[in-house]
Amino acid sequence: MENTDNSMEITNDNEMTVQQAVSSVVSNAPNNSGLMVALHPLTLLNISEHFTRVRMQEQIQSPQVIGAMVGTQTGREVEITNSFELAFDVVDGKVIVNGEYFTTKQEQFRQVFPQFDFLGWYTLGRYPTEDDIEIHKQMMTWNESPLFLQMNPFDIVTSKNLPITVYESIIDLINGQAQTMFIKSQYKIETGEAERIAVDHVAHTTLGEGGEGSSLIAHLTTQRNAIKMLHTRIKILHQYLVNAKSDESFVDHDVLRQIAGLCNRLPTIDSADFRQEFLTEYNDVLLTSYLATITKGTNCINELVDKFNIATSTNKPGGRGRHQQHQGFPNF
Repeated sequence: MENTDNSMEITNDNEMTVQQAVSSVVSNAPNNSGLMVALHPLTLLNISEHFTRVRMQEQIQSPQVIGAMVGTQTGREVEITNSFELAFDVVDGKVIVNGEYFTTKQEQFRQVFPQFDFLGWYTLGRYPTEDDIEIHKQMMTWNESPLFLQMNPFDIVTSKNLPITVYESIIDLINGQAQTMFIKSQYKIETGEAERIAVDHVAHTTLGEGGEGSSLIAHLTTQRNAIKMLHTRIKILHQYLVNAKSDESFVDHDVLRQIAGLCNRLPTIDSADFRQEFLTEYNDVLLTSYLATITKGTNCINELVDKFNIATSTNKPGGRGRHQQHQGFPNF
């Protein structure tokens, strides 16, 4: 009984410590900002993939993961559409976000999605900490009031609620000093038609036999098994050649002739035919890229013409619409 009482006391002490740590960075005041946050499934899938990939690469149970969230904002309505991971360094136990990497990634995103802005950042954890506050202050360099999304991948989900929490930042006076704190914000999941199809595809993906998995997963699984079997047999042949080279008792000229025959049947990549086919495919890819660039430029010119027509049609009285007044390109 004494051991049980001691363990209960330790658990209660830990819970009190956690509550104190949370209360120092998260405000319990009601959120009256009126901000409406809409999250797209692509953002959540990116965060989950980022965590899983880093965890498997570094073989760490709880890796440090940081990323930026982008989207659009109209008044008090925020729509988080996509995200990308961020590079950072740990100096004296503090996380320092790589500003040059962030700027480069943001410019790349704006080339494809010019309407997307940096709206906030994400990380993993059970609750916000002082370290998150320090990272949040760095994010204020690119957005004066960024959002903070925290995902808890170790939370056991027993309801339909996702293990994520969205926070806003506020400035509160504590002991006469201004201090940055988090305050919880409401969010909703917003999906488009393409996203609903993708999420349904992922949700019905099963690897078990007799499941309702997609045909793509079954096809990829078959290819994976075939490549794995090929790799195993190549290792057996390689090991045989190594043993035959070191010990003549392993030499079997019939087997060696069969291996040599297999090697001679493999297509060579140094022939003129291969180089010609490679250059043809390479030029086709470049041509596709150039056509996409031309299409994008034509679209920009078309938008410019429409804006010019609207601007000139509003300045002429008695006009019946821009399509009747202006035909084709304007005369500059």
